Amino acid sequence: MPVIVISGKPGCGSSTTAKLLAKKLNLRHFSLGDYNKAHAKKAKDETDKSLEMWKLPPEKLRKFHIQSDKYAIKVAKKGNVVIDAKLGLRMIKGHYDFGVWLTASRSTRAKRYAKRGNTSLKEGMRKIIEKDRFERVNWKKIYGFDSFSQSKDANLVVNTGDKTPDQIVDTIASKLKHVFIVHRWNAKPRSDWYPHTKRELEKKGYLVNVPEMPDTRKPKLIKWLPHLAQAVGKPSENTFLIGHSAGVATILHYLETLKRGEKVGGCVLVAGWVDDLGYKQMSSFVKKPFTDNDPYVKLYHGKAFQRHLKAKLLTEHKKGHLDDDSKVKKLPSAVKSIEEMQNSFIYLY
Repeated sequence: MPVIVISGKPGCGSSTTAKLLAKKLNLRHFSLGDYNKAHAKKAKDETDKSLEMWKLPPEKLRKFHIQSDKYAIKVAKKGNVVIDAKLGLRMIKGHYDFGVWLTASRSTRAKRYAKRGNTSLKEGMRKIIEKDRFERVNWKKIYGFDSFSQSKDANLVVNTGDKTPDQIVDTIASKLKHVFIVHRWNAKPRSDWYPHTKRELEKKGYLVNVPEMPDTRKPKLIKWLPHLAQAVGKPSENTFLIGHSAGVATILHYLETLKRGEKVGGCVLVAGWVDDLGYKQMSSFVKKPFTDNDPYVKLYHGKAFQRHLKAKLLTEHKKGHLDDDSKVKKLPSAVKSIEEMQNSFIYLY
């Protein structure tokens, strides 16, 4: 159940980035800043609301922030969320899988404050200086550290000064470990071992998608291939693919479409095949007409993958086609393979 925390200097766009990233990854979004600002309802705009909170008596301020930190941890423990919190990298540490620190020059941040408050650049600069000072001084009084030092706790530091919100999100997404499971023909995302594999990988901090492929009873590569490409988006070395049966063929064809410089972290190929197995429905997935007792895919298919792709060959004994008919609801070897993978192919049969 992945948890991503985004923090940064005032005016760097942490809230906007978190919202867009959560939408892109289909995760929940929680803003600790919005939660806190609800306690400063009289202020005119978002910046003033933040400044208003710092005018609370010291002891009340300390109690307020400690309580809000505990609430953020409670949100993180539920998983599947992107949290934006100014002290998140330090105060939620141990409860998230990936932390991001956003930074930008003071002049850039002042321009954003001016635009946000529909005021002059001079006023924007005044507010950003005041906000920086208030946060760094007061948080140090409460917690004993400089809030800007959190950059050292981040998995990724992004300078937002020369990037659009979408570019920032794409930069972050490319650094996250993302697994796509492509199911077999005549199956759904809830079939076979896919749900269990998804849950197990999410527990380990991976983002996992099982896109529902179109027309699964009569699958066509011309439809499956663009569907997978759209689901993956821009691939990176942190993109991992697991394919089952027809999903294997789809992945191999997808890899052929990658542009120069594009790559994935690795693939786990489960019960794939090198011909159409005598099924007309499968003819579009192969250019030419694997447990050890697979009724459909014989062992020689696995050996062909091993020979031509230099894939590591793993045998699941007496598990048929590794599907619901074979009563296979868990596939720990697929999870383990993803964890151990580094730019390689692993074939399971």
